[in-house]
Amino acid sequence: MSQEYWLCDDAGRVLGPLGLDAIKELAQRQKLGVITKGSSDGRGFHPIDELPELAAAVLAPAQKESLGKAQAQAAKQIRDWLASVADRTTHDVFRLPPSASRDACRAAFFTLVQRYVPNRLPQDATPELRLACEDAFLFLAERMVELEKASRAKAPTGAAPALAKSPDPKISWRGGMLHVVVTLARGDAHPFTSDPTASWRDDCLSLDWSEKVMLGTLAEVALSFEGHVKQIVSTGRVVGARTTQPKGFAVKLLDLNEEQRSMIRTWVVRADR
Repeated sequence: MSQEYWLCDDAGRVLGPLGLDAIKELAQRQKLGVITKGSSDGRGFHPIDELPELAAAVLAPAQKESLGKAQAQAAKQIRDWLASVADRTTHDVFRLPPSASRDACRAAFFTLVQRYVPNRLPQDATPELRLACEDAFLFLAERMVELEKASRAKAPTGAAPALAKSPDPKISWRGGMLHVVVTLARGDAHPFTSDPTASWRDDCLSLDWSEKVMLGTLAEVALSFEGHVKQIVSTGRVVGARTTQPKGFAVKLLDLNEEQRSMIRTWVVRADR
């Protein structure tokens, strides 16, 4: 007997059991709604893109076109929202009164930003939608970083506990290439935020080191984050140097993926939690 499946649409309605041939025929005749989940036993349902054979049968050309239009509309809504809040205060963006505490702002930020985390998008998301979500994520993250900095600046001296400091980066030469190992303790985003010309927004970090480093020097960079199992390993290139004390250099990470960028941005925002 051939494998049968159950389908669940965006309204929560379930259809099945059906064989793949029957599903393909219904899809071609545009008799299916927008199918979001599928199941091989009628009990455990999974996102349609996690069942490739089912997705291939369900996503007929007409439905793919419909999905593309829906994603284009979603991207437009994000762009419209960004335009509407660009000149508003951070508290307005987070829908909080001006008197809201920093903790309330943090809670509101993490609730709002989850809608736009790029690596949570489905695999078939359009570049247009991915870019819109990326811009919204960056906008919210930058607003939260600014709020955190303003809050620390207003705090009375000694009112806030000292932040944990990460160990000094371990830097060495290996065949004309820098080898950099950085372990960030919770509460420390210094390498990403200390130098405005070498910002996490541009996939850069700034490191203290007494030796002279030429611009363009290649580097192998390994980043570890306290509380995270995953480590980021990336090839980098030196894009800036500090000759005043403390001496150091800025390195741009050249091959980060979206998941790694999201991890860094989230770390920077949470650094003072």
